[in-house]
Amino acid sequence: YNLCMTTPTHIAVNLGAFLVLMQVPGLEPTHTDLALILGANLIDLDHLLSRPIYVPTRNSFKTHLLHKPWKIVLGLCVVSLFIRPIMFQGIGVILHYFLDHLDNKRRKIV
Repeated sequence: YNLCMTTPTHIAVNLGAFLVLMQVPGLEPTHTDLALILGANLIDLDHLLSRPIYVPTRNSFKTHLLHKPWKIVLGLCVVSLFIRPIMFQGIGVILHYFLDHLDNKRRKIV
């Protein structure tokens, strides 16, 4: 299994981003915000609909249900950055897609 962009990597990056955002004056993140940013990783549940579930050479943006419409989802996430209750969900999904994109580039998957 590819250890570069596994769930622990996604969670660690989300936690790191949350810790950085805690330092932003006036933002004052809560436990709910932490749950939202970490919960963004549930977008990977769409991998369970694929057979086989894991293929190291698969491009998730071309095969998985919640990754295919990435442009629409990314657009909604950018809009969510201006809506305080769901801001951290948007940040989490943006980070998730960014990490998936980096992983595809690293493995040279088209």
